Amino acid sequence: MRIELALKLRGPDAGMDAQDSLRTMQTMLSLLRELEVTETARPSGEGTRWTFNELRLGSVACVLEPLRIAEHSTYDVVERVVRTAVGGLDEAEASARIPTGWTFRAAHLGRRVARSLGASPDVGMSVEVRGDGVVLRSAEVTQRAALHLDSATKTRFRTFGSRRGRLSGLEEGKQQHPRALLRAEVGGEIIPVHFADDLDPALRRAWRRDRVEVTGEITENAQGQSVQMRATEIELLPTEPQLSDDELRAGFWPDMTGGQDAVDYVEALRGEN
Repeated sequence: MRIELALKLRGPDAGMDAQDSLRTMQTMLSLLRELEVTETARPSGEGTRWTFNELRLGSVACVLEPLRIAEHSTYDVVERVVRTAVGGLDEAEASARIPTGWTFRAAHLGRRVARSLGASPDVGMSVEVRGDGVVLRSAEVTQRAALHLDSATKTRFRTFGSRRGRLSGLEEGKQQHPRALLRAEVGGEIIPVHFADDLDPALRRAWRRDRVEVTGEITENAQGQSVQMRATEIELLPTEPQLSDDELRAGFWPDMTGGQDAVDYVEALRGEN
């Protein structure tokens, strides 16, 4: 399938700022790279390169397609990345939360993409994912997305707790502590986790495990989303989730109701009477 990403920055030609327009497109490419790093669980390296197969005024419109797929990536990954990018911008337009599949850094980049846009669609931006010329996903983005992402990336609370999931994207450097991404198994969050040097042996054992539990200081935004963690402990967990009675009573398991909301689930238990 031929994957394309179409962007159109709307507004009167005479009122379009060239530097802002170029900066918006450049930041969009940075957002795609960040999402590709997250998707491939690779901390660094050259990402997929993109090229223009269409570029025009009216106001400013372009169509991007992959020029060279990164060695650690695939065409399927690139398709998921552009879908996640457009879907995330659509979510950001609707609510002040970090979008599904986005990291904290991706949310910052998304805010930068939208901050030069106007307050209404006629001075906003439209984005589309196209597969073989057919629109697969689209979004209309305005300044509202930037305001929502600004709110979502402001940290408000610090708590001490734990999250369960899978570690990926390990980064190590001589001048900084190890850092990885925790893909939480509840809530779908992707949380940057910083590890102290004394956790290095435990981190090595936990790396590439299907399930771990990370305990430490959690930084949250106003919506209760985990923005980052500073780990103090890593516990290896069984491959398959094994829930205690206490966890079940607390409603921990997301599939407990078979996808029904609480009211429908209780009514189904009670029966017609």
